[in-house]
Amino acid sequence: MVSFLLTTIRTYILNYIYYSKGEMHMYCRKLNNGKWSCTTDATPNPLTGRRRQVTRRGDTKKEASQRAQVAAKELSKQRQTQKRIVQEVYDDWLNIYSETVKASSVKARMVAMRPFIDKHGNHLISKLQINDIQKFLVERRDTDISKHHIASTRTALNLMFEFAFKNDYVEKNIVKDTVIPKANKKSQQLVNSKKKYLEKDEIQSFLSGVKSSGRRNAYPLALTMLSTGLRVGEALALTWDDIDLEKHKLTVSKTMFEKSADEGGFEHMPPKTQDSNRTVSFNQDLAEELKKMKVQYNKEKLIGLRDPKSVWCNLVFTGRRQQPVRAVTIAAVFNKIYKAYGIKDVSGTHILRHTHITMLVEAGVDLPVIMERVGHSNINITLDIYTHVTKKMQKQSDDKINEYFRQFI
Repeated sequence: MVSFLLTTIRTYILNYIYYSKGEMHMYCRKLNNGKWSCTTDATPNPLTGRRRQVTRRGDTKKEASQRAQVAAKELSKQRQTQKRIVQEVYDDWLNIYSETVKASSVKARMVAMRPFIDKHGNHLISKLQINDIQKFLVERRDTDISKHHIASTRTALNLMFEFAFKNDYVEKNIVKDTVIPKANKKSQQLVNSKKKYLEKDEIQSFLSGVKSSGRRNAYPLALTMLSTGLRVGEALALTWDDIDLEKHKLTVSKTMFEKSADEGGFEHMPPKTQDSNRTVSFNQDLAEELKKMKVQYNKEKLIGLRDPKSVWCNLVFTGRRQQPVRAVTIAAVFNKIYKAYGIKDVSGTHILRHTHITMLVEAGVDLPVIMERVGHSNINITLDIYTHVTKKMQKQSDDKINEYFRQFI
């Protein structure tokens, strides 16, 4: 502590002397070869408080003096960085970041950063160059991940390096000078080959498969997602208080978050965005299915299968032990059904949300109404599906017109 105070006082005094002169102290001498050498002070080292000097040469005294002054000013501007490895900085940043955002956001950043930490975790963060970051982003691109995931990785890196810059671990945030690489041909083809939604015959096959799967609540969950466009986390978080079976409406006010393996368990979290808080109407078919579930729910309460003290007592979609269901489990069930029924180029649960949006577009629902119904705050997400479907509808319309005119030719 005493050493730190002495260093601080020393730095303050030297800085005072340096700036109070109004101009730098300069010592110049003529060399044997006729040239000049000038030495001047820069600001003291901010960490040690030690004096720092620079020397520059020139053909004339004026030239050497000017060079020394410029060099001293540049040195004074430089930040004295502390030696920290990437893993240490990452841990410090993540601890602070986790106090400001939702747990789901922290989990997403951790997933995005894992490959970078695996590669550079033991490197000094101050030694990393722009090219190291850019090369890493290109490598991620070449693993066939989507451009969206690469952008997410770059965002996480930017947050960490900004933290490092503010704490004097690096001289600048080098991530700001990187760019998101273009998708390569292979990865772009992979993205393009993925279906954005299920066709009508595929919807029928899928629902038939889910219904006959024998998995508890799998069919009503699939029907809920297809009928309302809810995200899987929003659907799994529904409680019976959220559902009005008479008015055919449900309220989205939370999402189900699965904690890390170390913590274990589940937690109700606020939905993805503010616009995700919404009320959604549903059809008669879903209402009938939910009524059957409500009857079963009341039976379970009556015979003691639903613990009134449990926070999950009122949950709509549960596993066999009346506990929350993992989203990855649902995705695995759906994937098996896709494969069994020959539904190609689709996976996971989000395809059902996109299918619902497609239904709305084909039904002629306006874009703003669709966005409000599915809780999209970013128009580009909805617009991408909207444009894709309307182009298909336009082609179908063109084909019908051409077929009609053929009878006159």
